[in-house]
Amino acid sequence: MKRLDIPIGLIIFVLISLWNSRLLTAWMNPTLPSNGAWQSPADSGTAEIPEPQLWRDIKDTSFEEESGGELIPEFHESVLAADGRRVELPGVGMLLKSGVRENDRGEDEVTEFLLLPGNEGVAWCCGLTPIPRRQFSVLVECNDAPFPASKADPKNSVVFVSVTGIFRLQKENYIKSFFTLEDAEIEFVDIKNIVPPNVMNMCRNEPMFR
Repeated sequence: MKRLDIPIGLIIFVLISLWNSRLLTAWMNPTLPSNGAWQSPADSGTAEIPEPQLWRDIKDTSFEEESGGELIPEFHESVLAADGRRVELPGVGMLLKSGVRENDRGEDEVTEFLLLPGNEGVAWCCGLTPIPRRQFSVLVECNDAPFPASKADPKNSVVFVSVTGIFRLQKENYIKSFFTLEDAEIEFVDIKNIVPPNVMNMCRNEPMFR
């Protein structure tokens, strides 16, 4: 049995490396089409709580590539109109290593994170896997209202939240996100209010949520 441990470990390592490489490629190149395997099998229009129109319009952002390789986004009219306004977006928050700091009490707290839509922003198979796509990843800045890092799911470092903040387009940031929510306030919500309904756990062949 021990003879199989090394080959199996190598196979798992290769699969994880390929998956991470694929995610990075997708993040850096928003012109790649979305892979259907990354999306929920549930129809997005059947959600008990409809996805906000702003999320839908953000996901419709298209890009033109200049000769030097620079990607120029073409935003939907409603996205342009939201620039500088205080908006609310529910979704899946993915913690960033750079966005966690230690406070005066020696506790880790979150000052910024990536916000992803519940539909198309995460993959559902045997569990939850955030899929940070650059064209619809929103950088949330919550320096004035940080929250404990312990709020995140320890398995995948995510939180289920509704974020209210000032929406900014193409604000300069280190991760090159096209969207930012400044001065954000965070409300924690039930996961069932974020993800599409009827999501199946493919490994167990049963509903993800009962």
